[in-house]
Amino acid sequence: MKTCPEGKTGRKNPAIAVAVTGPADYNKTMSSVFTRIINRELPARVFYETEQVIVIADHRPKAPVHLLIIPKAETRDFYRTPAETLSLLDETVKVVARKLGVEDRFRVIINNGLGQEIDHIHYHFLSDSGAARLEFLPEK
Repeated sequence: MKTCPEGKTGRKNPAIAVAVTGPADYNKTMSSVFTRIINRELPARVFYETEQVIVIADHRPKAPVHLLIIPKAETRDFYRTPAETLSLLDETVKVVARKLGVEDRFRVIINNGLGQEIDHIHYHFLSDSGAARLEFLPEK
């Protein structure tokens, strides 16, 4: 595996080899931002969490309620994600909608390749209602 020469990324860190080796080596070289949030290496506002899933506030919201529903098992994209994980995400959408009281007033977006900024499957949960019921869990 090549490392990024200084100038390409401005860093001399072998863990930042993605720019040179390509996305196929991504999971071999570093954890996704979401995995680092799950492991509490990075901060996030957590709305809901279980052993298998975490729901956090999007740091660039596109609606009054914009949450990310993320499985703790790291899978790159929609097509590589096992059916059980997709089912877990679907059920979590229902839990979040109920907690916010927006069962009939939300949308869910999955970016797969196009628009996908982080190579870790996740759903965007957006609503124009329910912001008053957003209560985040205390930091661990």
